[in-house]
Amino acid sequence: MTSLGSAPRHSPGWYDQAAWVYDLREGDRMFIRCDSGPCSSRLELFPPRLEISEGGGTYVLTDDGPPWEWHYTFLAAR
Repeated sequence: MTSLGSAPRHSPGWYDQAAWVYDLREGDRMFIRCDSGPCSSRLELFPPRLEISEGGGTYVLTDDGPPWEWHYTFLAAR
């Protein structure tokens, strides 16, 4: 069972979009790749959630760099 997860790490205005190929506005949909876990990608809204609880663990966002490099890493529950 999937929960709603946490809130975004930053507000939309925090991100410096000057070097991005395209600008994102609050609420824009984006696919974010997942490293391991039950999903290969997730459909999120900008700005994406920092953590997402998923059966058996939690996805944690790495949002360093431009959005096409962002990804979630799955941390299995102990």
